[in-house]
Order: sequence, then C-alpha cells, then structure tokens
Amino acid sequence: MEPAVSLAVCALLFLLWVRVKGLEFVLIHQRWVFVCLFLLPLSLIFDIYYYVRAWVVFKLSSAPRLHGQRVRDIQKQVREWKEQGSKTFMCTGRPGWLTVSLRVGKYKKTHKNIMINLMDILEVDTKKQDDGEAEF
Repeated sequence: MEPAVSLAVCALLFLLWVRVKGLEFVLIHQRWVFVCLFLLPLSLIFDIYYYVRAWVVFKLSSAPRLHGQRVRDIQKQVREWKEQGSKTFMCTGRPGWLTVSLRVGKYKKTHKNIMINLMDILEVDTKKQDDGEAEF
C-alpha cells in the first residue's frame, strides 16, 4: 500500500504545482511532464492497437481475400486520374498524422491523392501488372 500512497502524494503535489504555476507554464516550459504523463502512454496504446489489428488481419487472412478488390480500387483511381488529363502529380492519400516526418506535406492539397491501404500490401508485381487477382 505504501507505493500507492507515495504515488498519490506525487500526483497531488504535481496538481498543486500546475495549479500554482498554471497549465500554460507547464506545457510551455516543462514539456517533459506532458510527454511523460500523456503522450508516451497514448503512443503505447496506439502501437498496441495497430499491433493487435495487424495480428487479427493476419489470423483472419482478410488481407489476401481482399487483395484483388484493393488492387482494382487503386487501378480505378489511377485510371480516373489519367482520364482527367494527368494535369497534377500523384501522391498517396495517407493522412499527415500517420507520417513519420514532422514536415507538413503541403503537396497533398495540390496533388491527386490515391488512397492506398499500405497496412496490408502483399506484394507489388510491376512486370505482370495483372487485374488484381491474388495468386495463392
């Protein structure tokens, strides 16, 4: 019970410190508190969610089953882009919050976004370029 009491005392002291200094001061000058107490646990939960999701997709074999449909959808988007005259460049439609880089991709607003589910890609066969039917 002693560790729980000491943790509660630390939490109480932290809340009093935030109350006295102000939340804005803590977020600006003591970022490590926000990172350690909020962002790191949130990041861990996010990683666990995507790990469990990948495991479920792998076990249920939904990726191979939907592979042909996903390839046809990507091909349809590229054909539509070509029919519109290919006036802009293409880029993936991956949202900015999923990128690794801290740089803001402004080109996403001016380029043709091709929505590709990169989580479950099996392979890319550039020589065959079939109609999306997966081989098993």
